[in-house]
Amino acid sequence: MASRSVRVLLPASLLCAAFAVSSAPAFAGEPSAADKETARGLMAEGRADRDKNDLKAALKAFAGADAIMHVPTTGLELARAQAAVGQLVEARDTALRVMRSPTTPGEPAPFKAARDAASALNDQLEPRIPSLTVNVKNAPSGVAIALTIDGVDVPLEVIGQPRKLDPGHHVVEAKAGTAYGKQEVDVAEKDSKEVAIELPAQSATPAAGGATETGATDNAQQQPEQPAESEGRSGGSKVMIFGGFGLAAVGAIAGTVTGIMSMSKTSSIKNSSACSGNVCNPSEDSDISSAKTLATISTVSFITAGVGAAVGVIGLFVGGGSSGEPSATPSQAPDAPADQSSRLRVHVAPWIGLGSAGINGTF
Repeated sequence: MASRSVRVLLPASLLCAAFAVSSAPAFAGEPSAADKETARGLMAEGRADRDKNDLKAALKAFAGADAIMHVPTTGLELARAQAAVGQLVEARDTALRVMRSPTTPGEPAPFKAARDAASALNDQLEPRIPSLTVNVKNAPSGVAIALTIDGVDVPLEVIGQPRKLDPGHHVVEAKAGTAYGKQEVDVAEKDSKEVAIELPAQSATPAAGGATETGATDNAQQQPEQPAESEGRSGGSKVMIFGGFGLAAVGAIAGTVTGIMSMSKTSSIKNSSACSGNVCNPSEDSDISSAKTLATISTVSFITAGVGAAVGVIGLFVGGGSSGEPSATPSQAPDAPADQSSRLRVHVAPWIGLGSAGINGTF
């Protein structure tokens, strides 16, 4: 009983599975009634826009209808709209898709007419599509070239070969390593143009650059402290030069001003009725004290100016006499550490006191 039951149910299950499989293609991807109605409306809208010469709007409507239906009639209208706006490459691709679409039994007669029209459109478009050949010159050997046209990558194998593209303005860019070149070109229907991008010369190829880098590394290892040493000496000498001579200028100005003030006050005291010769009444003691203070300040200022000038002169000697000349030649590099230590032992410190000034230093 059990075996007979199995033999009866098994053919029934197979029939159900076969029905499901055979029915799937008929309904899978089938546009709904709402989709079909939307596509009809888009087709009518596209034809109306085309009649008004609004080609971009017509292209958008036909593209929407074809995205829903994807049948020969919608594809043909899309191809015609693409050709009308100058998208010749895209129009031919759509026309080829329509003319190569398989026929189905019982399909509407307009489908066959659309395939025939797409075939004729394809024949018309092919000779109208222009081509552009791009050659990249002065590219470094061993470096891959990256080429783009209107921002779209072009395969390396196609460089130097005619590339089909839509008529209009195009931007061609090439890059190899750090070298970059750009050209802009206009092409019309049926044109066959060539454009050359000359990359700027690079300082060295990768191999040469590697050798140069290695050499530079070796030199750096042999003389690791020279740049820092030179910079330290230059910076220190500049501080001494500018600081010293600046101090000298300030001191000279202050000394001159206070000296003139002291002389003026002294002359005024001598001409006063309270003084007879070098003897004055106590009432002049305040002015006499003020004149002496100004004289002291003037003297100290001039001494400070002398100290500043001395510091500036020492800075000139510490800097090697000329900031524009190197402090050591390559042959003197081994002695650089000793020279640096001697430079670092230079110490100058000016001092100023009441009525006196000076300079302390270690050389």
